[in-house]
Amino acid sequence: MSTTIIKNKATYLMCLVALMLTITSCEKQEADFFDETQNGVYFDEATVASVNFAHQIIDNPQTLPINVSMKLLGYLSKEKRTANLKTRPVDGYPEAEVILPEVTFSDNEYKKNFVIEAVRPTELDTEYAICVYVDANSPGALGAGIEGCNEFTIYVKEQYEQPAGWSDTDWSVGFLGYWSPEKHIFFANLLKDNNFATQENLTNLNTLAEYNQKAIAEIRRMRNENPEATIVEIPFNKECTYDKPTYWNEEHEKYLGAYNSTYFGDIASAIGANTINESELIADKDMLPELNKKAVLIMMKNYNQYFSSLAISTTNFIDTYWFPMFEDIEYDVIQPDCWTNYGAGGGEKPKKYYGEYSKEKYRFMIKTWLKKQKAEGKQFMLWQMFPLIINWNTWDADWDQKAGGEDAMKECYKAFKAAYEAAPSGTYNFTFPNLDIE
Repeated sequence: MSTTIIKNKATYLMCLVALMLTITSCEKQEADFFDETQNGVYFDEATVASVNFAHQIIDNPQTLPINVSMKLLGYLSKEKRTANLKTRPVDGYPEAEVILPEVTFSDNEYKKNFVIEAVRPTELDTEYAICVYVDANSPGALGAGIEGCNEFTIYVKEQYEQPAGWSDTDWSVGFLGYWSPEKHIFFANLLKDNNFATQENLTNLNTLAEYNQKAIAEIRRMRNENPEATIVEIPFNKECTYDKPTYWNEEHEKYLGAYNSTYFGDIASAIGANTINESELIADKDMLPELNKKAVLIMMKNYNQYFSSLAISTTNFIDTYWFPMFEDIEYDVIQPDCWTNYGAGGGEKPKKYYGEYSKEKYRFMIKTWLKKQKAEGKQFMLWQMFPLIINWNTWDADWDQKAGGEDAMKECYKAFKAAYEAAPSGTYNFTFPNLDIE
């Protein structure tokens, strides 16, 4: 038992001695840091910082702050003392530009927090660097402190990475156009959000439409204020809603009808219009006949979708989609679904009165009916020639009584037959059936 007590006492004494040595060591270290024979400063906590202006886009800042901390190595004083900071290049890097503050210690300060401003670099995708150090040779200034902590290296760049979800094959391109650093900067400033291009946002249809609409509105505003303004290329998208452009005038009304955002989006999307070429493809009045052709082609596609998908009278289509048509424009045409083998009836009703479909025949029918309606002071509608409605029960086309039914098609047939027979023999490479209709 006594042996155990002696051993415990010995262990206690050894621990006590170790503790006293530790305390003595700490006191000596503290005394070194505030030794009156010392008169220096050192960078505390960190000696390296990196800045990427691509992470702070909003309002295009020309400088970004870098938080720096310095501590005193030496005695405390109420007198003002300055740490004279200077810069030198870093091997292998172009020299970054920084704005250095005056760093002063007074009123017994031993720690100083301050900011160094990094200046926006002149080139994208290039990393610059600069070394900030304490000039120990400056008369009257604080000198260097702890070895290894007397320099602060700053790396500066403006380097953008193409976000996931905005590659050339992503559907975001249809709303935002192809990615570029300039466009990325434009959207960040427009949306006041440095992190607008998250994958969640770039795959959300509603968010993309919102981005597109805001961009188009802003670019149009910029262009109205300054026609020479530098702008980015943003496509028009048929899923978006746009205000009536300032250039939309009577000529546009003539060829495209009263302004309708849905129609505008469809046309602009179909012709590949964007904020760069809008003035050439849409605003230029000389392009309106060609725009009308494109619009009518879209109308024909929409009419087929309308007929094939909805059991609704053709008379309602004008409320869904409509563009004016003209006798002197040679239109590209699409075969109407009701004049094909679509459904069980196989287009028998149109075939009975019009015969087999051909593009030439369809163009002839359009021009003939256009001329007749105009002569009678009536409004021409493409679907007046096809008073048919889909019947889902029989998977066939029934007569659309609201549109005049079979009697309406008979009137069309008589007009086409008369115009056809009035032309010299051999004028056309198509024929119409010979029907006995009073």
